[in-house]
Order: sequence, then structure tokens, then C-alpha cells
Amino acid sequence: MDDLELDLDALPGPARERLGRFAIEFERLSANDYALFATRAADEPAVDQAFAAALDSLGGRSQEDAARAAAATFVEWAVQGYTRRLTLPDTILLYQSLPDRPEDRIRLARAIQAAVIAVVAWDDLDTESLGVLVGPFLEMAERTTGEILDAGPIGEDAP
Repeated sequence: MDDLELDLDALPGPARERLGRFAIEFERLSANDYALFATRAADEPAVDQAFAAALDSLGGRSQEDAARAAAATFVEWAVQGYTRRLTLPDTILLYQSLPDRPEDRIRLARAIQAAVIAVVAWDDLDTESLGVLVGPFLEMAERTTGEILDAGPIGEDAP
């Protein structure tokens, strides 16, 4: 994950720090858990709109490119995770889940991209946009940022 820093020099320090913490959270996932994060389908237009707004909020082409590079890196880590999974005969013997469908992998890639962009643009987006973008990665994003989206910073009581 050291190569993440090389692609992100155009991003502000807090965004790079959040991405580093998100990477730690992401590394804890097993590739066998990826299907749990490939849940989107009906809200794609809202995700696309929030994604575009998040990129616009970054303030420039170099920041957008860095954010896209970070998202691509996370997707690549997921692809590598898939390739390291056990084969079907090994999976059956260990009582693990069956391999997922190609469309699940596409949904996972889109969910990862949206969540990474949200983590990068976290300081510049409203709660609703953040929630739409992080989607199934909500808990990871909250741990990464130290904020609960509908209650403010972790540890503070809601008004």
C-alpha cells in the first residue's frame, strides 16, 4: 500500500491521511466478504450525481486525477484479492461461500470507487452525499474519519 502515497501528492494532507486509514480498514476485509459490499443497483443515478459533485468539490484536475488514481488502486486491490481466493473445490471443502457473479464484481468496483472518492472529498460534501457515496462501506468510512454521518463526530452526543 506504499504506492498509494505516490499517486496522491495533489490531495490535501487530511484526505491522504483518511485514505491511509481507509486502506488499513480495507486490508482487513477478506475477498470472501467482498460480495457483501456489492449491494447497489437501484440508486445508481444518485451515486453518479454525488460522485460527480464530489469530484467537482476537489478543486482541480490534478486533485480529481489523484482521487481517481486512489479509487483505481483500491479496485485493483480487490481484483488481486479475488485472484488469491481459494478455488471452488477448496471452497467446498472449507464450507466457504461460492464464487460470486461478474455483475457482483462490477457493483463492488463501483461501490469501492464511490467510497474512496467520498473519503477523499469528505470535508467538502454534505451528509446526504457522503451517505450515498459510501453506501455499503458506511461503517468503514465512519471508523476512518471518526465521524458518524447522522450524529456528528464519534464520541459526541447528538443534539
